[in-house]
Amino acid sequence: MQSFWTTGRKFVPAFAAAFVLAAPASAGDFSFSGKMFADISQITQHDELAKTRSTATDADLKRLYLDANYVIDPAWSVDVTADVNWLRGKRDPDVWLKHAYVQRKFAKSTWRVGVDDMPLLALTSKWYGYRYIDSLGASMQKLDTVADWGVHVNGLLAPRLDYAVAVVSGGSYKYPTHGQRADVEAVMTWHTSKHTMLALGGYDGQLAASDDRRPVYHTARRVDVMAAYADDTWRLGVRRTYGSNWANVYSVDSDRASVWSAWASVRFAPQWSVFARFDRSRPSTLAHPSKNATFADGGIEWQPVKRLRLALALKRTASLVNDQETKVSNEAGIWTQLVF
Repeated sequence: MQSFWTTGRKFVPAFAAAFVLAAPASAGDFSFSGKMFADISQITQHDELAKTRSTATDADLKRLYLDANYVIDPAWSVDVTADVNWLRGKRDPDVWLKHAYVQRKFAKSTWRVGVDDMPLLALTSKWYGYRYIDSLGASMQKLDTVADWGVHVNGLLAPRLDYAVAVVSGGSYKYPTHGQRADVEAVMTWHTSKHTMLALGGYDGQLAASDDRRPVYHTARRVDVMAAYADDTWRLGVRRTYGSNWANVYSVDSDRASVWSAWASVRFAPQWSVFARFDRSRPSTLAHPSKNATFADGGIEWQPVKRLRLALALKRTASLVNDQETKVSNEAGIWTQLVF
């Protein structure tokens, strides 16, 4: 499979077309906005088995979101968001459609048809608050996806209880394709107070697998539990994820994976915060039970203006076999988020 777009040259006419179609519609409200995640850092990698060590300094354009939104009336709207990604070592950028949906609002629910954010990752990013530094462990282990094509619904079940459901292709927004059946992700969130929440979510599907070329043996499933606290000073949270057969849809053998992530941050001055996070994962509990992986980061953030965040951070990623580190990556640098 190939990405929807693979170079910036292909992106320009597509996004320009969306802009032209939306801009003349003066009867409603048109807006254009963007968000950028970028970093410059030094990475030192050590492979204990191969006895190699390397150090390199480079920069990444981790995300550049360009969003065009047209509000037709209080009930109907249209949104298109391009996602530009240019990582170190790549010759050309990757460009995809992250959002391209028609939205209809009802009294207690919102429906979106097209490509939109997946419910659980969107919820996690909102409460975590430091997505521009890095994604959480479940995403690193490819046990969830950012966005996908399909029907997305969210709404209220009770004053403190809401839900979100996505019936999607399973191929993710980068690969607009389909398989034998639709995949489903759902999450229910109980807002226990103004600043606290408990969430239970899950996924069931075949990740756009098709039997055109090879047989499909398994269904990919995931169960997630999350608890979090967030106010103007503190952010605290933990997420636990259990997955099955995410890499084994076409394999006769079954496998399992588990990840837990914990995070904390505190704003100790109007423009300054400190943050830390730790993840531990077991990517293959049946086939390779002795293998584990850990991720940790920490740093200090300065927010001179509302639209700009700058962070000086350290990261450490390690692969372990029988609790002995075999590969280690240490990274230090500056990460930034700019909203415009």
